[in-house]
Amino acid sequence: MTQYHFLDDSGDPGLSGAVTSSSHLAVAIVQLTDTASLRELADVRRTFHFPPTFEFKYHKTKHRHRVAFFEAIKPIPFRARAVVVDKSNLPQEFIGLKGQALTVEFIARLVLRASPLDIANDILIVDGNTPKFIRQLRIRLSQECRKTDRVHPFNKIISRDSGREDGLQVADMIAGAVRQYVMGVEREYYQAFASKVVDLWRIPERGK
Repeated sequence: MTQYHFLDDSGDPGLSGAVTSSSHLAVAIVQLTDTASLRELADVRRTFHFPPTFEFKYHKTKHRHRVAFFEAIKPIPFRARAVVVDKSNLPQEFIGLKGQALTVEFIARLVLRASPLDIANDILIVDGNTPKFIRQLRIRLSQECRKTDRVHPFNKIISRDSGREDGLQVADMIAGAVRQYVMGVEREYYQAFASKVVDLWRIPERGK
C-alpha cells in the first residue's frame, strides 16, 4: 500500500558562522498512510480558538501551543525519520557542498538509510520547493538506487503548500523539536514523540 512521506526542515543550509545562518540544519520526514486532514490538529485549533486554516510552525508557535500539539499527535499512527547536521563540524565528505545541494544530499541519504521494505514506490510531499529542487532530489536518489540496484523509494515527489497539508505541519513541528533536542536546548517536546522516531541521524555521528 502506498505510503505518504511529508518532508520539512528547520534551520538553513548556509555556511556555519555567517550572520544569517543557523548552527544546525534539521530535516524531518513523517510517514502517514494518507493525506487527509488530521482530526487531532483540528481539535487543537478549536481548543485555542484558531481559525480552521491556522498553520502550525515550530518557531512561530508558543510554548503552550507546542505542548498541546505534541500531546495531540501521540495517538496518530506515524513514523518519523530525521537528520540533524552540526554545520560547524561537517565531515570531509560534505565539504564543498552548500545550499540546495547540501540539503538534497542529506535528504537522499536519510531516505536511503531506510529499508526498501519501508520506503519503495511511495509518494514524497515537500513544503513549497521549486521544480529544480525536486528534480535534483529525484536525480540524486536515482543515482544511488542504480548503484545498489534498489527500487526507487518514491514513485512521485511533489511540492505542496504547508498551510493546506497537516502532514507537512507535523513534519515542520518535528523538525524544529528534533533540532532543538539535538542542540540540547529543548528536550520536552521531543520526548512526546520519541517512540515514533525510527531513525535519528546526527552529523557528525557521535564518536567520530
